[in-house]
Amino acid sequence: MLRLLWLGTLLAGWSSPAALAQPTPTLTFRTLTTTDGLAENSVYTVLQDRRGFLWLGSRDGLNRYDGSNVWVFRNDPKRPTSLSRNFVISLAEDHSGQLWVATGSKGLCRYNPLTNQFQRFQASPTVGSLVSNFIQVVFCDRAGRIWVGTEEGLSLYEPSTNRFRLFRQASALPANARRNAVRTIAQTPAGALWVGTGEGRLCWLNEHAGLLEPEARWQPTSAITALCADRRGGFWVGTEADGLRYLGPGTESVRVFRESDRPGSLPDDKVRALLLDQKQNLWVGTTNGLGYYERATGTFTSYRHQPGQMHSLPNNNVHALGQDRTGLLWVCTENGVSSFEAQPSSFTTLPVSTKGATPVWAVGEDAAGRAWVGTGDEGLICYDPKTGQRRQFRHDDNDAGSLSADYVRVVYVDRKDCIWVGTQSQGLDCLLPGATRFVHYRHDPTKRNTISDNAIRSICEDTEGHLWIGTEGGLNRYDFKTGLFTAYQHDPANPSSLSNNFVHKIFQDHLGRMWLGTGGGGLCLFDPVTERFRAYRANERVPRSISADFVRTIAEDHAGQLWVGTEGGGLCRLDNVPRGVFTVYREAQGLPEDVVFGILEDEQHQLWLSSNKGLVRFTPATGEMHTFDSRDGLPQNEFNVGAYHHGRSGQLYFGGANGVVMFRSAAVRTNQVPPPVVFTNLRKFNQAVELDTSITERRVLRLAPEDYYFTVEFAALNFRQPDKNRYAFKLSGFDPSWVQAGGRHEATYTNLPPGTYTLRVRAANNDGLWNRRGAALTVVVAPAWYQTWWLRLAASWAAFALLFGLYRLRVRQLLALEQVRHGIARDLHDDMGSTLSSISILSQVARTHQQQQRPAQAAAVLEQIGESSRRMLDAMDDIVWAINPAHDAVEDVTARMRAFASEALEARGIALAFRVAPEVRGLALAMPARREFFLLFKEAVHNLAKYARCRQATVTLARPAAHRLVLTVQDDGVGFDPQAPAQGGGHGLANMRARARALGGQLELCTAPGRSTTLTLTIPVK
Repeated sequence: MLRLLWLGTLLAGWSSPAALAQPTPTLTFRTLTTTDGLAENSVYTVLQDRRGFLWLGSRDGLNRYDGSNVWVFRNDPKRPTSLSRNFVISLAEDHSGQLWVATGSKGLCRYNPLTNQFQRFQASPTVGSLVSNFIQVVFCDRAGRIWVGTEEGLSLYEPSTNRFRLFRQASALPANARRNAVRTIAQTPAGALWVGTGEGRLCWLNEHAGLLEPEARWQPTSAITALCADRRGGFWVGTEADGLRYLGPGTESVRVFRESDRPGSLPDDKVRALLLDQKQNLWVGTTNGLGYYERATGTFTSYRHQPGQMHSLPNNNVHALGQDRTGLLWVCTENGVSSFEAQPSSFTTLPVSTKGATPVWAVGEDAAGRAWVGTGDEGLICYDPKTGQRRQFRHDDNDAGSLSADYVRVVYVDRKDCIWVGTQSQGLDCLLPGATRFVHYRHDPTKRNTISDNAIRSICEDTEGHLWIGTEGGLNRYDFKTGLFTAYQHDPANPSSLSNNFVHKIFQDHLGRMWLGTGGGGLCLFDPVTERFRAYRANERVPRSISADFVRTIAEDHAGQLWVGTEGGGLCRLDNVPRGVFTVYREAQGLPEDVVFGILEDEQHQLWLSSNKGLVRFTPATGEMHTFDSRDGLPQNEFNVGAYHHGRSGQLYFGGANGVVMFRSAAVRTNQVPPPVVFTNLRKFNQAVELDTSITERRVLRLAPEDYYFTVEFAALNFRQPDKNRYAFKLSGFDPSWVQAGGRHEATYTNLPPGTYTLRVRAANNDGLWNRRGAALTVVVAPAWYQTWWLRLAASWAAFALLFGLYRLRVRQLLALEQVRHGIARDLHDDMGSTLSSISILSQVARTHQQQQRPAQAAAVLEQIGESSRRMLDAMDDIVWAINPAHDAVEDVTARMRAFASEALEARGIALAFRVAPEVRGLALAMPARREFFLLFKEAVHNLAKYARCRQATVTLARPAAHRLVLTVQDDGVGFDPQAPAQGGGHGLANMRARARALGGQLELCTAPGRSTTLTLTIPVK
């Protein structure tokens, strides 16, 4: 009787399954609008080209989206190669990669991606032109032919003639203004072409007869707005106001789907778009939302705009639907274009709260597979995923057996299926199997062997059946037999005691060792036998120590490896227990932050880590980390300490600020398509550059010398959370290694040396899958004129010529010096040698005279010896003076000339007039020239003093021209006959002429017997 009463009470506490049935999984719509760069929010068509770009036709231009930027093409009245009109309602790509654009009322345009230019096709009276500028649809069939649906019929473009061929319905049919208005085109798997008209007829193309043939089974409706052929050869037909219809192959009757009040009906009768996705699921776009057709039940699931929900459908008026090559679906609306996954997210929220989001601090699971959830303000909640039933336990001041507090921090289910509940500050509670009231355990300072603190943070049952409780006042062991607690606390005087009383995690490994995570004391290893603790603490002076002293979680993987989650130090792997060696994983290794709140291992031996920035899937074997956050469909990003659990059926639970996230790791989908990589733009000095050939199509980029600052933009054409795309680039020939650019999708270079380089770009998609091949662009930097090869060759030859000229000059200088040396040696040999020989002979003569007692004769000979010695000293003095570089200036030359002339002439009573013109000052004579010039002058003065018999002598130095020096020596003596033999038998005049030739000058002598003598020497100077 008591058991039946308890059962009735228990059932009364459970919420009904109907009331708590899980709602239909929602789709996550990510919307692109004008704030992201779209030309206009009203989007009417979508297409992905063969390069991977997404093209969007809007009311105000054609948009090309690359995942990062939107490039808008608009009409420019000054450019005939621009778009003919900004209103774009249909797009098609032909087999050559050119884009065909229907503009509504301005004809057809063909876009050439190579030049970024448009060619216009418009209606005219010319045969073969378009029959109407009002184009509703453009379509490319599987043969690559372009079909154009106009208000006047269906046109086929014939590239060979650049003309259009027109197809219409037979004129025998009743007249209707919209009879031939083609609104939509589709092709069956067999290749047949079908069109839907504004008159509401479904027609197939009889190309042989040149006609559009109406389908006999089809009864005209309102205008046909959408047409989609399935694999069976049947057609889904959307109408303007009469709902959706299906025309099966063969003789099947037409099925009609209409809007009604019945659940699962069509969202609206005004159908605007149809799409059979890659799995042949039907999506229907209407003016009142998006519908998904459930084939098994024949019903529709409707998705509509939900005000206040960021990831709902942006607008209920759906114009077009599309799917890219990765399977991502696109829906075009009046308020932007949205992408979404056909399948709901693998991450779901456990519906534990009736109020919506609630903070969760603990999760557990009993033997029946029910989830027990500890919340921050709603107490303890038990939820049965199988039935959807829910029961809540809360604190009641009037019920001593109720939960101690509504703030629950720990939930633990022991081997006996007892539910242990740790509260924020009101102690420990236990709910026995089958019981409805809690047993309370609280700290009592007046009694021994009570729990040491009421702030419960962790619970663990060891292999021997003892219950261990971590509190903010130490570690406790509970003995089930005695009902007593044994406390272990920090003792500053005992280094083997607990390192810190804040015990946040208790874990027993496969060897039976007890590990404790503390809030400030690091990781502790506890030996229950000796009751001694060993602490592993962070120490920057110890390599590979634990990274932080705040340990939040501890886990062991299938291989027995211990993992430690910290706050501020990331994830740590304990590699060596005796030595305390850890391997640390932090943000640099891929974590979203250095906080790890929970660790769970899945069946694939991957670790799942919870943090404040989502969940991380970590593969220890490779070190690869992948972060899942709200962009991946995760219901929340912020998780809480201790709120995690691995369910018996493989479910993983993580609790956070907004409830519990549950999922199966094997069901978590990742993007396995490596993203195409393209170049999108070129900037020089941060200004966009329009190239004659699009940089997307270019293989070589040539830069002038003045383009020394340039930027190349690129994109990964992955549209699943494109903000997660990552890039790396390398300029071969310049960059020594790959540049990890993160989310930055451009590369800037300055002052590149002339040469040929290759810019290589790699990209990873949102799930970290890299396209290793990437894209490559050859960059050729032209040299400046002063860097050209021919200038360098000319400079090399000029340098060679200069060096050769310097060499020749040096050789000439050395030869001249050698000649001087030879001249000096010759003079020394001739003058000194002959003089010394003469002195030697005269000395012997003098000795003979002395021996023969002829003193007069001896004295005369000695006088000759003295004269010879003086001449030799004068010659030596001239040589030493001539080779001294200090006497190069003409002023030194004239001073010596004046001194010599004065001494030689005044001794003979000859008056001297020595004149030097001012222009002569500042000249410099090289050593050879100076020597020859002075000796020539000396010879002239010597002859004048010896033979002229004059009273007056005049010496003049003049510079009548910049490059000429003139020496004039004049006397008023008796003169002589230049043709007669020289007086005294000398060679003075011949020597002077020889010296004049050596100076490169000219010597002139004007004299005659009985008249004065004038000697003029003219030499070149610099």
